[in-house]
Amino acid sequence: MKKSVIKGLVVLALAFSVPAFSDTTQDLVNALVTKGILTEDEAALLSKQHASESKARDQKVKSKLSISKYLDEGKLYGDIRVRQEWRSADEYGGNDSIDRSRQRYKITLGFKTKIADNWFTDLALAMGSKGRSDNATLGSGGYAESKEEIFVKRAMVGWKPTDWLTLQAGRIKNPLYTKPMVWDKDLTWDGASWKTKYKMSKQTTISTTGGVNTMQGDDTQRRNSADKNSQYQLSGQVIGKHLFDKKSGPSVKVGLTYTMYTNDDDGGQIFDPTAEGNDAQTYINDLSLIEIPADYKVMVKPGLGMTVFGDYAYNIDGDDRRKAWINSGTGGNEGGSDDDSAFMVGIGFGSYRDFKALDKGKQKKGDWKGNLWYQEVGTYSVDPNHVDSDIFDSKVNIKGIAFKGQYMIEDNIKFNIAYAHGEINDKSVGCTPGVAGDTKMCIDDMDLLQLDVTYKF
Repeated sequence: MKKSVIKGLVVLALAFSVPAFSDTTQDLVNALVTKGILTEDEAALLSKQHASESKARDQKVKSKLSISKYLDEGKLYGDIRVRQEWRSADEYGGNDSIDRSRQRYKITLGFKTKIADNWFTDLALAMGSKGRSDNATLGSGGYAESKEEIFVKRAMVGWKPTDWLTLQAGRIKNPLYTKPMVWDKDLTWDGASWKTKYKMSKQTTISTTGGVNTMQGDDTQRRNSADKNSQYQLSGQVIGKHLFDKKSGPSVKVGLTYTMYTNDDDGGQIFDPTAEGNDAQTYINDLSLIEIPADYKVMVKPGLGMTVFGDYAYNIDGDDRRKAWINSGTGGNEGGSDDDSAFMVGIGFGSYRDFKALDKGKQKKGDWKGNLWYQEVGTYSVDPNHVDSDIFDSKVNIKGIAFKGQYMIEDNIKFNIAYAHGEINDKSVGCTPGVAGDTKMCIDDMDLLQLDVTYKF
């Protein structure tokens, strides 16, 4: 009787003991078995029961702290960049000039995660001047308390039902394979896209991309204020990539893209290449763009990789775009014969561990790279709302050279230098303002120098 009472008290005590079945508790059970109060089977059962209860408690506590297993497995990413920039420009048809020095910064904070099987999201916030550039200029408000706003950089939902198909919708990263001559990497895509990828062989891959990018229907910079019809950018692309050898390379990648705009000639404002101010060059009409970007990558020797790259763009409706401006009553002449096309060609070198690192663009502490290229952009060739706003001030009707260099201070900290010199391409057209308005003048020629330090996580 006494043994039964003791046994009951032991069971009751263990039931209310510490949540985890500690070593001390286990020692107590073993001692009770040794003294004959508990049998080995009773001790094993008791240990198992108590361990199960402890695990349940732990899971309950964990569930209170965890919102979702998908959020727990998500990836936080972002970057912080500080920049010193110098710009100078000479006025077209005048004696005026401008020299500008400014300090800028850029902050991005994003979170990627799965939300269900085959479903994923990407949410990113940025702090800056919004719109065309993620950069913010220090002291731009004219007083020390000036602050920039936080805005949504990306907000998308994606679905990948198979290995070869991906669908995305929302505010997404530009899905197209392209170059800054045509599309500024700071710009996002508001709409939907699809991607397919087919392995033709171990070395050859064919992929396709397409999508709809929504342009604001009531944006007076792009549309007549009386015409509220939405305007859409429709793009389709085929990309071919061939790896001559998966481990040693080289690789060749070529794309073919067609882009058109809906409602681009139905009551919209006419593109004026000589307009000044913030609204210069923003109007969309008569744009049907063919683009052919390309990259060739090869290891020159162990540790040294080379990239030859280029891009060609042609506006099928370039002549109509030019005539629409002439017939609008704003004046001007037809300009040269190359105003409907644009091209760039360049070469780059860098330190890479192997071809795989070169192909993926992955570098570590102590690595470096440099790219040098030349480009010419015809007045009526591409959409000036989308071209890179840094190197050539978001301008069309411009030609010049550019250089970008990079050194990895740490695995996640890099130093960048950029230089560009551009001049008006077709002087018969006249004034060449820019959408971004950084130089705020019609330029004859311009120079740019940028020094950056970027931390990525």
